[in-house]
Amino acid sequence: MSLIRKFLNNKYFIILTYFFTLVCWYFKIQTPALIYASLAIVLIIMTDASRINIVTIIFAGIINYRETSYENNYLIYLIIGGIIVPFMFFDLYRQGLKYKNSILIAMIIFLLANILSMVNITKETLAYGLSGIAQNAAFCLLFLYIWNIRKKEDYKFIGKSATYLSIAISIQVLIFLLTYEGEVLNKNIFLGWSASNTLAMIYLLLIPMTIYLYIENQKRIFLLPILIIDIAVIILTFCKGAYLTLAILFIPMVFYMRKFVKDRRRFTRNLLVMAGMMVLFLAIVFSVTSIREGFVNYFSQMAERGWFNDKARIEILKYGASVFKKFPLFGSGSFTSTPYLVFNGYKPSLKHYHNIIIQNLATMGIFGLLAFGNYLIQIFRKAKPNHFYNISVLFAVLSMLIHGMVDSTWHNPIIFIIMTIYLTCLVDKKEII
Repeated sequence: MSLIRKFLNNKYFIILTYFFTLVCWYFKIQTPALIYASLAIVLIIMTDASRINIVTIIFAGIINYRETSYENNYLIYLIIGGIIVPFMFFDLYRQGLKYKNSILIAMIIFLLANILSMVNITKETLAYGLSGIAQNAAFCLLFLYIWNIRKKEDYKFIGKSATYLSIAISIQVLIFLLTYEGEVLNKNIFLGWSASNTLAMIYLLLIPMTIYLYIENQKRIFLLPILIIDIAVIILTFCKGAYLTLAILFIPMVFYMRKFVKDRRRFTRNLLVMAGMMVLFLAIVFSVTSIREGFVNYFSQMAERGWFNDKARIEILKYGASVFKKFPLFGSGSFTSTPYLVFNGYKPSLKHYHNIIIQNLATMGIFGLLAFGNYLIQIFRKAKPNHFYNISVLFAVLSMLIHGMVDSTWHNPIIFIIMTIYLTCLVDKKEII
C-alpha cells in the first residue's frame, strides 16, 4: 500500500493520468478512461494518499472523449457514481464532516431551486429536469468533499493542476489542427468533449491560475509560453464572447499582477518579452492558409451579422424570455432549455439560451435567479482579495459573468466543475504567511 500511496502522491501519477486520458481521447474511447478514473479515486482513498490528487482525476476526466447524449451516458455514470460516492461518504465520516461554509449553503439553495423547478416539468422534459438536479447535487457533493479533505496550501496544487489541464488541452488542439482536413478553419475546433465556445470558456478559467503560479514565483519563466499558447488558442476559437472578456479584464489583471508581484522590473521585462513572443507566435500560426482564411471569413461574417447585435442570438433570448413569462416563479424545469428550444424549431445541438440571466429565468424562474445571485454574492464575500490565488479565482468568476452575457457559461457542467474546485481552496486570512 505504501508504494501505491507514494506513486499516487508523485508527479508521475499526474503525467500517467493525462497521458492515458489523451490516448483514450485520440482513439475516441470513453469507458477505459472512466474505469481508470474510478479505480484511481478509490485507491487514493483506500491508501490514504493525498486527497487533493483527486482533482487531477477530475480535470483529466473533463477532457476525455465522451458520448454527448443522455442515453449513452446515464448508465455508465450511474455505475461509476455508485462505486465512488460510498467511498467518498466513508472518507468524510472517517475524517469528520464539516458543512458550515456560506458557498456550500448557497449551492444547496441553488439545488433547491433546481428541485422546485420540477413543478412545471412535463413528461417530455422529465429526463432533462432530473439530470439537472442530479448534476447540481453532484456539484454540492464535490464541494463538500474537497472542502472537507483540503489541507493547508492545497490551493497551490489547484493552480498547478489547472496549468497541467491547459497544457493537455493545447496538445489536443495541436493534434486537431495537424489532422484538420477542411479547407477553411472557421469556428470548427471539435475535440469530442467540447466545441470552440466551450474551449474558449475553459481557457478563460485556466489562464488566471497559470498567472497565479507565475506571480507566486517569477522564476517560473516556462509559464509565459503556456500563457501565450492559451491566448492563441482562444483567438483560434473565433469566440467573440471570449474576445470581449479578454479585452475588459486585461488591464485590471495586469494592475493586480503588478501590485502583488515581488520584482516589478522583472515583471515589466517579462511582460514585454511575452508580448513579443505572442506577436511571433501568432505570425507563425496565421501563416497557415486555412487558419488565415478562416479568420478573414469569420470576421467578415460577424460584420454582416452585426457582431453582438446578432438577430439569431436575439431571437433565442426573446424565446427564453417567453418561456420565463410562461413559468415566472420556478421556470420550465432544471436543464430543460434543450427540449424547449427543440420544440420551437431549433437544432438539438443548441442547448442553452446564450445568456446566464435568461437561462436562469427560463429554467428556474425568479427563485432560481435569486438563488444564483446569492451564490455569486457568497463567492465575492468569501474570496477576499488579500491573496493572489483568491484574486485569480475572482477573475475566473468575472470572466464567466462577462462571457455569460452572450453564452451560458455557468450552466455548462464543465465550467461549474472547475469553478467548484477553485472555490473549495479559497485562502483564508490565517493561511497567509
